[in-house]
Amino acid sequence: MYTSVYLNGITLQDEGDGTFTLSSIQDPAIRLTYILTSRGKFTEQFWDYEKQGWEYTLEVPSTDCDFYGKCGPFGRCDAQNSPICSCLIGFAPKNQDEWNKRIWTSGCVRKTSLQCDRMRNGSEVGKEDGFMKLETMKVPTFAEYWSYLSSSEQDCEDECLKNCSCVAYSYYNGFGCMVWTGNLIDIQKFSEGGADLNIRLAYTELVADKKRNMKVIISMSVIGGATAIFICVFFSWKWMATHRERKLRSEETLSFETREAQETVFDGNLPENVREVKLEPLFKLQVLETATQNFHISNMLGQGGFGAVYRVTLLN
Repeated sequence: MYTSVYLNGITLQDEGDGTFTLSSIQDPAIRLTYILTSRGKFTEQFWDYEKQGWEYTLEVPSTDCDFYGKCGPFGRCDAQNSPICSCLIGFAPKNQDEWNKRIWTSGCVRKTSLQCDRMRNGSEVGKEDGFMKLETMKVPTFAEYWSYLSSSEQDCEDECLKNCSCVAYSYYNGFGCMVWTGNLIDIQKFSEGGADLNIRLAYTELVADKKRNMKVIISMSVIGGATAIFICVFFSWKWMATHRERKLRSEETLSFETREAQETVFDGNLPENVREVKLEPLFKLQVLETATQNFHISNMLGQGGFGAVYRVTLLN
């Protein structure tokens, strides 16, 4: 069922203390209160029957960007930035001294004239204008729009280029094409939502912006590459230092154990886990003397590093 405030209606009730209460005719239980505070804030409240008190549902302006025309013509407001006002790409402050003092109402002016203006002035025409897309924007006020839903965004852009007075367009699905002529006022950057706003710029400004973006990309790439190299070098140095430290500790430990073993004096007592083994020669000296004829030279086969080698003849 279609409903609207015009069909349902509201009632206005005087509370007697300078305030008025709005109630819905369709559901009288819904009570709303609108208050204009001394700080210039317009608030909406509703009566919470469970808490038995008024709850805030709306407060405008919520930021300084909600003040109409805060940044002037061709200026955009971003509550997340400081300062909140800046000129659109391709524009510069109309009064730099005022902007330095954060007085932005004078707005911004074009750096380079559009193709139509150059043609009228008799200067070099140059290449055709183009558009710079700004995303998640609150579009300017006073749009001249035609809402033919079957049109496409490309049709909207072509129509704007044909009209020398057109300075911007926006195409929103389900709504259609919107175009603007004259000054663009009350542009605001949203963190999410909003619409895409396409600003008409001279070709040279679009090329200059692409070059600026390319410089930024190159700079970020160089910084990112240098950072990555620095991190790799740092961790390599860290690993090598740790490896050297471990190797040095290992060598010191081995040297200490060797030195400790060398300095250990055997006192004749064997450890419990070592069995005493008694070694005896295979042949007694008398047997060897008899077998070699008292180590006679005629029985010697040769001589090496460990002594002489003899041929022996045993009794068995």
